Amino acid sequence: MSAVRFVFPKPRLGKLLKLPGGLPVAEAVARAKVNLETIRPTCIAELETLLDLTEARLQDMGEAYDDAGLADLYGIAVRGIGGGEVSGVPAVDAALTSLCDLLDHLRTARRYDRSAIAVHVQAWRVLMGMGDQPGASAVVDGLKQVSARFAAA
Repeated sequence: MSAVRFVFPKPRLGKLLKLPGGLPVAEAVARAKVNLETIRPTCIAELETLLDLTEARLQDMGEAYDDAGLADLYGIAVRGIGGGEVSGVPAVDAALTSLCDLLDHLRTARRYDRSAIAVHVQAWRVLMGMGDQPGASAVVDGLKQVSARFAAA
């Protein structure tokens, strides 16, 4: 008859975590900033392209509720979230999040408010030129109020 033998491997992760090595945090952050600077122009170009697509799609939409159109706008806007921070315009990320929230609220209620969407899109264009100026937060706060108005409905 053979004997059963249970073997419990020792986890290596704990041992590896205790070993010294790797970059100091400050150096890792500095390197990350340098890497982000190299992709900044590409991110800015991507945000501008997405903005142009959003404006064109909104222009093509009629005055009646259009679920497919709202879904398209959402798909375009959500792709840009995160690009604002890398591009040096972090308020754009907040504006895009607010736009996505608004589109969710409109689709859930099966409503359409072209002017509320247009305000977000126009603010996106303005924020792209503002950079990280103090006035950008006031613009974002206004957009959040517009979105919140439709959340209650």
